[in-house]
Amino acid sequence: MLSESKSDEVLTLTADTLDDCREQLAKMYGSNYDIVERKSVVQKRGPFGLLSKPGVKVNYVVNRRVERPSAFESDEETQRLIRDEIIRRASGGKSAAEIQISEISSKVNEIAAAMQRLPRASGEEKIESIERVEELLEDNEFTKDYIADICARLKKEFSLDDLKDFSKVERQVVDWIGESIEIAKAKAHRPPRVIVIVGPTGVGKTTTIGKLAAQNVIIRKKSPDMPPIRITMITIDKTRIGAENQLRTFGEVLDLQVQKAEDAEDLKKIFDSVKADNDIIYIDTSGYSPNDSENIGRLKSALNVDGLRPDVYLAVTASTKARDLENIMQNYEPFGYTSVIVTKCDETTRFGNIISVLNEKRKAISYWTDGQVISRNIQRAGVVDFLIRLAGFNVDRIHVEEKFGEE
Repeated sequence: MLSESKSDEVLTLTADTLDDCREQLAKMYGSNYDIVERKSVVQKRGPFGLLSKPGVKVNYVVNRRVERPSAFESDEETQRLIRDEIIRRASGGKSAAEIQISEISSKVNEIAAAMQRLPRASGEEKIESIERVEELLEDNEFTKDYIADICARLKKEFSLDDLKDFSKVERQVVDWIGESIEIAKAKAHRPPRVIVIVGPTGVGKTTTIGKLAAQNVIIRKKSPDMPPIRITMITIDKTRIGAENQLRTFGEVLDLQVQKAEDAEDLKKIFDSVKADNDIIYIDTSGYSPNDSENIGRLKSALNVDGLRPDVYLAVTASTKARDLENIMQNYEPFGYTSVIVTKCDETTRFGNIISVLNEKRKAISYWTDGQVISRNIQRAGVVDFLIRLAGFNVDRIHVEEKFGEE
């Protein structure tokens, strides 16, 4: 137990031991005190002093200025206590540790602000070409992930000196874009080959079927030694007014048979009746929003015909935003489409969205269309077709044709 009393300038403190007295004085005054007298006393406690115990009483004075430390304390400890007490009083009660943390935090903020004001370091100036590539890819509407992959590859595979040569960097980026485009390979089929085109409304599925049919007819007509190709076009589109009439018009122009199926059972009957006499059977489907999972499911069921074994193509327009394209491809995945037909390429000058998403989804491109004339506005897709349409890039046409052209 500690007790303290005051008499003029001499103060008295009583505790169990001398060390207890010194500890208490140090807490109150640091080293600014002197013990002038100490003696053993009996500390009376309890009723009638029955619990009394021995103790120590010291008389001491508080110094008004910092003096030489007493023999009971080291110089280092004394200086620390004095410094902490001065800081505490000057800072409104904050400890030395709190002041130090605050000062460090302030210094860190000052350094961070100074770094923000610094001019670009020479190392960053050497990758200006990467920034130019990034801007070009953004202008072509490539996705952020695709752009990040290209830029990371440049940093990894090019030295700082090589990155200064923008023509070299640009040429390599064009090559990497070309390598990321997968073109569907033509496959041999035993007749009849069944081709189904699915996709959202408005992408031009019916017109694309007419173009594919016309292309095959024209090819056979250019080869007089080959017999005429036998084609039947079937529509199961029940949503678009005029879809059947449009397909029948194509049939009349091309002299091809056109039929309409109402459901899976009807499609089965038509298929069984024409499969022995046809080389190719095209099936046109209803267009639905990619979010209309109910009707997409019904369409999938309508195509569930024994023996049909179709090649399914997903048709999408070239101007579809990347995020919407990802959604379309995901929701039409249950059809098991083998590749993509990119339609309406004449309505945009930017193809980065198509290249990016198809690369990320690991899907190939089979055809692209660029107009309404069914006899000529469809082409088998090629890497060069997309590379020469890159906006802002200086594409070496001879180089890309040698590297990516058909053998």
